[in-house]
Amino acid sequence: MNSEANKKVVLAAIDDTTGRKNQVHRVLAQGDFVVTHATTTFPDGSRAAAFDLWQVADGRIAGHWGDQEPVVEQTANGHTQVDGAAVIDVTADTDLTRRVAEETVRTILVDNDFSDVGHYLAGESYIQHNPRFADGVSGLAAALGELAKSGHSLKYSDVLDVVAEGDFAYVRSVGVFAGADFVFHDLFRVADGRAVEHWDVMVPREGA
Repeated sequence: MNSEANKKVVLAAIDDTTGRKNQVHRVLAQGDFVVTHATTTFPDGSRAAAFDLWQVADGRIAGHWGDQEPVVEQTANGHTQVDGAAVIDVTADTDLTRRVAEETVRTILVDNDFSDVGHYLAGESYIQHNPRFADGVSGLAAALGELAKSGHSLKYSDVLDVVAEGDFAYVRSVGVFAGADFVFHDLFRVADGRAVEHWDVMVPREGA
């Protein structure tokens, strides 16, 4: 099946498979994998921003990994966890997008190398949807610095999955936040060879 057919499989089954009501904002696919970014509502009425990674085989869901963070009403950047650009530019170079996203995560978040951050992120035009961080590279650097000072440093250790389509790329990683093992879901929009917009979900790693 092609990517569009795989998307349809996932969107038809997402609510039943997750046990949640999902308002999907973004969906991208590459090969057998589909990523959904949604606002999800649980049976008790609580709401969260969610990332789900799906594997589709022979028209059926063969694998699923997903996590959610509660919706934050007031964020450090004035954006929500799910707003912003949503339409994939299918004319964009998917391979370049994938490479930019993975190199950004590996350099800045795995290696903690900020020596050439402007090569990876679009300077002060970088739009941030993580509720903890302000926009721009200055907002990211300031927030990470404050976290480190408070003993809540963030360090990725390994990249598990990368899925890209057009100008969007999703990266699932593991690492440590505030001394605890975490799973990180990052979605980037790429333009002119740099990440220009970012959404994420980060949660404690089950069974760690």
